[in-house]
Amino acid sequence: MANARLIVKRLKAVKNIRKITRTMELIATARFKKAMDRASEAKAYTEKIAEIVADLSAAELSFSHPLLQKRENEERVLLLVLTS
Repeated sequence: MANARLIVKRLKAVKNIRKITRTMELIATARFKKAMDRASEAKAYTEKIAEIVADLSAAELSFSHPLLQKRENEERVLLLVLTS
């Protein structure tokens, strides 16, 4: 009899774990979808900004700025921007 109770208890535990796991998957999916939506919304913005900057650098403007000047020796640079 004690063995049957242990089996029933174990089955309940497995079902509870399954429910918790399913809930965690749903939450992760929702968070991922939200992040993908934000990234796709930002894509058009970043493309337009890049287009504007390219147009400004190609235009013959009467002012000079260090970031708009062409360099003789190009070096690879990494710019890391963190926001919250």
